[in-house]
Amino acid sequence: MSQTLHAHHRQATQEEPRILALHCSGSSGRQWASYAARWVGRFDAPDLLGYGAQPWPTGRSLTLDEEAEHVAGWIGAEPVHLVGHSYGGAVALQLALRHPGRIAALTLFEPVRFHLLRSDADSTAWDEIVRLARRVCTLARAGFAAAAAARFADYWSGAGTWKAMSASRQLALAQRMPKIAAEFQAIFSDTAPLSAYGALRMPVRLVVGTASPLPARRVAHRLQGLLPHARHIDLAGIGHMGPLTHADAFAALLPQRNAPAPLALAA
Repeated sequence: MSQTLHAHHRQATQEEPRILALHCSGSSGRQWASYAARWVGRFDAPDLLGYGAQPWPTGRSLTLDEEAEHVAGWIGAEPVHLVGHSYGGAVALQLALRHPGRIAALTLFEPVRFHLLRSDADSTAWDEIVRLARRVCTLARAGFAAAAAARFADYWSGAGTWKAMSASRQLALAQRMPKIAAEFQAIFSDTAPLSAYGALRMPVRLVVGTASPLPARRVAHRLQGLLPHARHIDLAGIGHMGPLTHADAFAALLPQRNAPAPLALAA
């Protein structure tokens, strides 16, 4: 496997659920460093495609299946508890759809399966995210990476976020915009039928920040109606970057030690 891995390792017992955590767009496995540091079992946080040593070529296409298979090798012999944030949550769901028997449970913070908004009775959320994606992708593919990154950052983290970032952070995000454009393509090309979600039998926690943009909140609402064992959890006043800005609040929702992963979500 070629992924760069940022993880905390300790041999987990049967009472300690093993976690595989997938990061959001524009980030890396290092996003989960504070979580791994406090974890008592095995905690794996691989980089998704395009976030390791190899940059993502501008214009290269991508599918959620490719992303899922890229990290599937980290699952191991025993079922794993999947954790995902935003795009990482979308990939986690794809992994569960492809390998349901290998996933014990999921904890997802606003997984961006935007294709679910196409059939929403209210088109407001769909129209909003389509406008963002078109603008970001048009700028990125035209070579205006910084402008694309500014639009992306300010949408998900609030107006003024881009200007408040250091020059090094701005550069890092701008360099990742070709991959982020490909991620939008993968999300909007998603063809998973609604019935596929209903076939997932593992427990799922759908965590939502009440201050997040409408499309992210609406996707979670749609998923709650599709996944048979889903539990919706609102985190008041928290935005889309909640797993980074409010790590303690999100970490408290992960499976606890001395409880098997599937049952940890039943409370």
